Amino acid sequence: MALYSIHYNMGHNMTLHISKMSGKLTGIPAFNTNTTSNEFCIRQKDTDTICGKCYSHRMLGTYRKSCIPAFERNSVAFAELIDWADLPVINAAFVRFNGHGELINSNHYQNIIRLARKNPHTTFALWTKRASLVRNGGAVPDNLILIFSNPAIDNVISVPRGFHKVFNNVSKDSNESQNCTGRKCLDCLACYRKDSNINVIIEVVK
Repeated sequence: MALYSIHYNMGHNMTLHISKMSGKLTGIPAFNTNTTSNEFCIRQKDTDTICGKCYSHRMLGTYRKSCIPAFERNSVAFAELIDWADLPVINAAFVRFNGHGELINSNHYQNIIRLARKNPHTTFALWTKRASLVRNGGAVPDNLILIFSNPAIDNVISVPRGFHKVFNNVSKDSNESQNCTGRKCLDCLACYRKDSNINVIIEVVK
């Protein structure tokens, strides 16, 4: 997972990092934040939800430890409202929020909305379990897709109010038919297109 950065100034020099992702996210860069310092993530990581199987905690605790400083700088930056002039212009067709991490607070969500508005040429997708922050966050630009990350395993739900899609996880022995096969996201784009007709997404827990 390589990192390249976009610089902006919020009264003092800070850096936003966009991660060049690997695996199924190859070709779709992501704004990641630090799972290990996120209070919501810390509370959830020992539960019997999908958070209890968190790949980010596992990776950042082992072979991706080197990513923590950059992700933490993103956490600090996104937690405060960023001036419009300092929001970066993104050179990518698709961008994911929260490849690692979760919404920190309402400022984080507002920064995501404003980043999407400043970059109408890019399609952004946000995965989050924090529905209240989304529902209380105001109007959403057309190029931002909101995906509710269902915390329950083996409890497939329909799209909740305020979201465009829902991402469900099921166990290997589930009778549910998965439509996220783990292949490269760029070859599918169901999560990144409102017109994909696939709004209830199901993946087997890895």
